[in-house]
Amino acid sequence: MEVKKLSDDLNDVVQSETYGFFPTPITRIKSNIHDDLKKGIMEWISKQDILPKHGRESICHGISQIGDTNKLINDYQPLRETILDAVHKHNESSFNYKQNLVISESYLELATEGAIYAPHEHSNCVYSLTYLVNYNHETHSFIKWRKNVASNHYPILQLDSKDPTAFNMTEATFNMTEGDIIIYPSNVTHGFDSNPSNDRITFTANITIN
Repeated sequence: MEVKKLSDDLNDVVQSETYGFFPTPITRIKSNIHDDLKKGIMEWISKQDILPKHGRESICHGISQIGDTNKLINDYQPLRETILDAVHKHNESSFNYKQNLVISESYLELATEGAIYAPHEHSNCVYSLTYLVNYNHETHSFIKWRKNVASNHYPILQLDSKDPTAFNMTEATFNMTEGDIIIYPSNVTHGFDSNPSNDRITFTANITIN
């Protein structure tokens, strides 16, 4: 293999650079006490009712809420501490807001076979999160995020690309497993496709400032 020497010729200096501004921070944190948390959550579930209505029926199908809103996070202190610790880690490595972050609303959700969560965003909070409590990465749906390509004033032209790049992707995800706490900006479109099997249990929460 020919080894090329470094050149002092200014003509060899890179003349073109492409920058990626405004990256979207999505944090995946593996809980190191997940087994204990899951055991406590499953015990809590055995004492709760499945709510006939939860108020999110317009954006989801086959999703039930277990217990009242914020009840689990108020009843089970180890979960509350774990979630807030994860939120602070995400914040420190992303937007680094200086305000005090608190949980505004949270739900424990059960997804049956065929369940879907339509792509949606939240406008009343800064971060949203999903904790995969009972989750099989081979038989349960994973979260997807979608790039916002809309404009408040003009239509956005969308063209076919020759090859995928970090700039032309409109939808993205990554491998996720049980015990993951996944945190992302609330205004980023997110959801999941048809869930292949029963008993997908997730704890979801929205984070705002105090």
